[in-house]
Amino acid sequence: MKIKKLIIAVLGLGMLLGLLGINLSAQNKQNYSMDKTLCAHYVKLSREMVDSDNLPLAKLYAQKAVQANPWEKAAWANYNDVIQRLADNGDIKDFDTFIEESTEASKPAAASGESQFEGC
Repeated sequence: MKIKKLIIAVLGLGMLLGLLGINLSAQNKQNYSMDKTLCAHYVKLSREMVDSDNLPLAKLYAQKAVQANPWEKAAWANYNDVIQRLADNGDIKDFDTFIEESTEASKPAAASGESQFEGC
């Protein structure tokens, strides 16, 4: 009799913890929205602005397209194209400015007649 009560208590506690875990995991879910038609609309508007050479507005529409559907490859490709065009025009400050020219490392001079080895 005691074993049955113990099993029922353990199962009841397990179910209670399971329900509590499901409730907590449901509260941590983020709400992602994917609006494919809105994304396509913004990509179209962005391409129209690129064609009319209004790159700042094209960038804004490209950002909205990516926000409407972050998984759409066409939206990302459009955004990358607009950013590259802005960079080519010089409208983005500090774009590709971290490129450093390499300098030749100074080599130790070898003693006459002897070869030097680096290491321990």
